Amino acid sequence: MRRLEVDGIPAVLAPVTGPAHAGLVFRVGTADEPLARRGITRLVEHLVTDGLGTTGRTSWTTGPEHTWFHVQGSPAETTEFLTGVCAALRNPPLDRLATVRDLVRGAQPERDPLPMWRHGARGFGVVSYPEWALPGLTEEHLREWITRWFTRDNAALWLAGDEVPEGLRLDLPSGARQSPPPAATTLAATPAWFAGGVGWDTVIARGPGAAVFANVLERRVHRELRDLTEHTRTEYVPRSDGTARILTVAGPLPDRAEAALGGLVDVLAAVRAGQIDPDEVAAVVKLTCQGLRDSESRGARLPGQAFNLLAGREVQTLEEALAEVRAVTAAEVARVASEAYAAGLLMVPSGSTAEWAGYTAAPAMSEAVPPGRVHRGRRDRALRLISGDEGVGVTGHGVVAAVRWDSCAALLAWPDGGRRLIGEDAVTVRVEPTLYRGADRVVREIDARIPPRLRIEMPPRDRDHIPQPEPAPRDSGPRRYVTAAVCGVLALFFLSGGLWILVQSLAGAETDNPRGEELLALAGSLVFGALFARYCWAMVRESDSRRG
Repeated sequence: MRRLEVDGIPAVLAPVTGPAHAGLVFRVGTADEPLARRGITRLVEHLVTDGLGTTGRTSWTTGPEHTWFHVQGSPAETTEFLTGVCAALRNPPLDRLATVRDLVRGAQPERDPLPMWRHGARGFGVVSYPEWALPGLTEEHLREWITRWFTRDNAALWLAGDEVPEGLRLDLPSGARQSPPPAATTLAATPAWFAGGVGWDTVIARGPGAAVFANVLERRVHRELRDLTEHTRTEYVPRSDGTARILTVAGPLPDRAEAALGGLVDVLAAVRAGQIDPDEVAAVVKLTCQGLRDSESRGARLPGQAFNLLAGREVQTLEEALAEVRAVTAAEVARVASEAYAAGLLMVPSGSTAEWAGYTAAPAMSEAVPPGRVHRGRRDRALRLISGDEGVGVTGHGVVAAVRWDSCAALLAWPDGGRRLIGEDAVTVRVEPTLYRGADRVVREIDARIPPRLRIEMPPRDRDHIPQPEPAPRDSGPRRYVTAAVCGVLALFFLSGGLWILVQSLAGAETDNPRGEELLALAGSLVFGALFARYCWAMVRESDSRRG
């Protein structure tokens, strides 16, 4: 493996036993995208490859931290593809933007919910959200993104072959090497859990011990859950900041979700307790070393070395990699397992919890709503919409959600006035003028305070999709009977009063014609008495029907 440069771009080259291939990688991915620009990197990736028409086997991918363009073929095919990609980045075919955007929107990537619960609506958590911004991305947005991220100084090259292909030209503008994306967390305590399926992830220091642990965990999960699941999957994903993510997900068989969760919890508890089989560690180490040798011969280690160049790391020889893996012991794997468990985030089936296993519920709401002007719900006075100098929030029916103006990740705006603010901590506040009194004023305030760069224009909604107010649930139980009793007493009071006035009038008043005051008092007593009696009877009947 050799270090070299091609047109000012750092590169690694190594001969291979199989087909020659090459790749150009940039240090930009989904974790670098603001939520209001979610999908822009993937759009650039497809735009610059649209219509290249190369004859080699080509592919392109946007990951959390890197975007790369790969080609397998002859030196001429490699030159044609990579030179074409760089030329398209220099002069993107923006006349094809609408067509390519439709293609990208029609192939939405599968979303992983775990990153959002760990990282919020920023950085690595953005991948959990839809690509809402795609329809509104303009030529200016793409030019700015390409200018910042797709530069010579933010790129690296790998070449699996004997030499640099003749005529390869990587004509990219100069720029700046971009730092790794931040890995902020919204979890106040770990291990934590949330409801959404059956899975687990953790973030720990990267290294050979962590990689071996991930393989041991994969074998253990597959073995213990194979009778409960349709499939299991475990991934080890190193990051540029020196950490690594380990992810395990399971697809339970019908009606076996709870059993699959219990099996996964048992596996995690066992490895945390140090129940690591030395023979299994030795087997994983042996297989890993074999995989490294095979990867070296095929050039499969080259992409990782190019990623290391972008992170400022040195190229690692095969001998160095083998020595690190061979040094991993069962004790080291047990130490990593304990660290991984402590930082773990468990995904449980809907309707389940994990307190019984010692996990803490991941925060799903805000602790409080900033002070401000209160707008009550229409027909449901338990709902509150609060807007003030610090932010906006909603409360009611057990929900407390707030987004501060200075920590809003994105604003979704519908033509009918509906607004949805998403905070950096992933808490969402929905402002619907149909649900709150005076909410139009809050909508105007939101539009004035949230910068245009965070705003995503949403398509019109069908009337059936616009929330409508519902009457608040009436009291039930003892409180209902107390209220009914009070109404009954008032009904008796007014009806008795009316009867007394009537008796007095018939018993011989001072005049044969009743006075106007007496008639008014009589009518009022009878009307109020009848109303309270009717309300009392209705509440008693409803309580009886609910109890039944």
